[in-house]
Amino acid sequence: MTSITVPASLAPVFSGTAPTRVCDESGKILGYYRPRREATEEDYEWAMKQFTKEEMEASLKSGLGRPLAEILADLRARYGE
Repeated sequence: MTSITVPASLAPVFSGTAPTRVCDESGKILGYYRPRREATEEDYEWAMKQFTKEEMEASLKSGLGRPLAEILADLRARYGE
């Protein structure tokens, strides 16, 4: 990931909660900045309603996923290099 350091004078522009369009001096859009939002209690409540307790327990008991090397080998076998 690339990191960009903004001057202190621009920090307030990036401290809001709304997405911000980032443009160069000619007005060309370079990208969009979306501030990180901390999870709220409501977020956790919503997430917990998406799965049953049994589904969560089954997921915890299922163990680790497949190794990346195995997944890549499977994809190569299916779709080629």
